Amino acid sequence: MPCSNLRFLVVEDHEFQRMGMVQLLHTLGAQAVHSADDGRAALQVIRDPDRPVDIVVSDLSMPGMDGMELIRHLSESGARVSLILASALEPALLAAVASMARAYKVKLLGVIGKPPTAGKLVPLVELHRARETDAASLDGAFSLEEIAEAWTHGEFEPWYEPKVDLGSGQVRGMYVTPRWRHPTRGVLAPQVFMPSMQARGLNDDFAWLMLQKSVAQCHQWLDKGLNLRVAVNLSFSSLADVKLAARVRQIAENEGLDPGCLVLGVTEEALNTEQAKVLETLARLRMDGFGLGIDDFGSGAMAVDQLALVAFTELKIKRAFVTGADSDDAARAGLAVGLELAHQLKLQAVADGIRSKEEWKLLHEWGCDLGQGPFMSEPLPADAVPRWIAHWKGTTFR
Repeated sequence: MPCSNLRFLVVEDHEFQRMGMVQLLHTLGAQAVHSADDGRAALQVIRDPDRPVDIVVSDLSMPGMDGMELIRHLSESGARVSLILASALEPALLAAVASMARAYKVKLLGVIGKPPTAGKLVPLVELHRARETDAASLDGAFSLEEIAEAWTHGEFEPWYEPKVDLGSGQVRGMYVTPRWRHPTRGVLAPQVFMPSMQARGLNDDFAWLMLQKSVAQCHQWLDKGLNLRVAVNLSFSSLADVKLAARVRQIAENEGLDPGCLVLGVTEEALNTEQAKVLETLARLRMDGFGLGIDDFGSGAMAVDQLALVAFTELKIKRAFVTGADSDDAARAGLAVGLELAHQLKLQAVADGIRSKEEWKLLHEWGCDLGQGPFMSEPLPADAVPRWIAHWKGTTFR
């Protein structure tokens, strides 16, 4: 059953709706379902060691302590619970509350509209399980010796997620995501090993390694007639180093690669620290001809006028706004904001996390330029990219 072995807390002031949610969770196989009629009663349950909770499903509008105040208390208490918000409020307001929850570092799984259904709940429960599995894998953190040996043996490598034109279906480029080809554990995703890398102060060295390998691979593809623009994130601890742009340019020059073949991604948060030096770094990169992209738009709180300070070329809309946009009002609202911003700033809009033909069609109809996600392909090792492109050209679903 989807909810087996999980313990829930339903926070809802309306008795009939509360009973309905409890019954739905029992039907889905929940191990235990507690209930509370407002945030204050919910906190009492969460603090009770005899009533453990994995996932809180909470309304927002409640007398007494409402859902927003509950979110703040969950953050302050450090409670190790995941949160699902269930509300009939308008999508724009739900999107704002979701952003607030993420800013409070609460483990928000998502927002669903009322009435709740199994179809709305189950994907979020599956997301909780996936996150818990990833967290469990981090318990055996990698030692400096393990990382150094893997580095020496070339086990860290960039993998590539195709970026496809949503109008023509043509493959326009590749988005870089790191992998560790571990000799005994198989291919490891970044969330498994990057915390160990960061804890040992190797984050910047690793970012340079991925950039170097990605540039070299892009050049190899060009030599084989594959004109693919490669997008790689500048995942450095700071972009305020005034020598950073020159070093990036030198890497491209050493490989004989035109800077226009690369899109360098930065996060909204990166623009909030030592802004003058960061702006200088990014301006130098654009003057050198590199593309610049806002990565994972919607995770920060960057204003339009701040984004306009840099000559960005593309804006990637984060997965949470794309996944389910064809059926989820909150996701659709966030997507609309991102696309409108991209159009205002005359940026190429990139959608991350496309899972279905329906999402593809919606994004294209709304004016999104490029997309990536499991509907097209999961990230691929470099040697699999030419085969995937040849297969993709033969598809007829569009």
